[in-house]
Amino acid sequence: MAEDLSKEQLKPDHPDRKTGYERILTDPAPPWFVELYPGGDGTGFLQKLNRHSVLFHQRSASRLVVSFDNIANANDLSFSREPWGWKFFRDEGWSHMGIFARTKAWYRDPEIISYFQAQADQGFFAQFDQVVFAGASMGGFGALTFSALVPGANVVAFNPQTTLDERLVPWETRYRFGQVQDWDLPFSDAAQTVENVGKAYVFYDPFFDLDRQQVSRLKGDNVLLLKTWFSNHFAAPMLRKLDILKPVMLEAMDGTLEPQAYYRMMRARRRLPLYMRGIEAIGGERHPQLVAQARQRFRRLRRAALAEAAS
Repeated sequence: MAEDLSKEQLKPDHPDRKTGYERILTDPAPPWFVELYPGGDGTGFLQKLNRHSVLFHQRSASRLVVSFDNIANANDLSFSREPWGWKFFRDEGWSHMGIFARTKAWYRDPEIISYFQAQADQGFFAQFDQVVFAGASMGGFGALTFSALVPGANVVAFNPQTTLDERLVPWETRYRFGQVQDWDLPFSDAAQTVENVGKAYVFYDPFFDLDRQQVSRLKGDNVLLLKTWFSNHFAAPMLRKLDILKPVMLEAMDGTLEPQAYYRMMRARRRLPLYMRGIEAIGGERHPQLVAQARQRFRRLRRAALAEAAS
């Protein structure tokens, strides 16, 4: 195949980067392509836009999950790139629309906004019994805002921003590239769009000030703010380490996750080194005795857990 390509096609934009053609020749195909290539058993499409791409897998009419990339994914140029949560949604047999982002612009792009509006107007989302929007950080913002197009949809958002509009959140010091986007475009403030959702499950670390300030803007009986203490900006990875991410996601998507049940599952955090390091970082200077007691308890719980695993 390489001999059929021109030198210009084989020349990368950057000397240390592969071209798209080189990736096709040397990298494995993305797993989702197995379903959607001409000989695959799946049904769906890949829609390539300028700054975003839309990958859709038609599986079940009972549930559609719409997921959004976070900023870490935006720089991924690998041929095998997957949408956020793709494997999980595939294994559950759910239909899935995954939004790839090529830039850290918080979906402040008239093209992707028009695309979603057109899908809603054409009844695309109406063909499913339930629609769930999901994502983390920038993707959580996308989930909270674009869910306004499907009233009654549930939302699962990890460490989301509600907006980067400096007129609304002048205290937000992160994500300068996102802040300079056009925040007069539609779907720019989750504090306004969240009133239309069924239930919005929002996971955050209350000790991480900027995340806490962002999610505190979300109001309403349909909003459940669930704490992931000492996870910093990594709520989902913490739940994965605790081996509770899947059950939490399943119940949240159903709209059946209750805070009491969630916090019972979160008790496992007491054996997590990440959690203990967070306690030490936050309280080490102000409450040294309490931190020492917490450290002793952590060690007991860790020893008990290791002994149980070995038995």
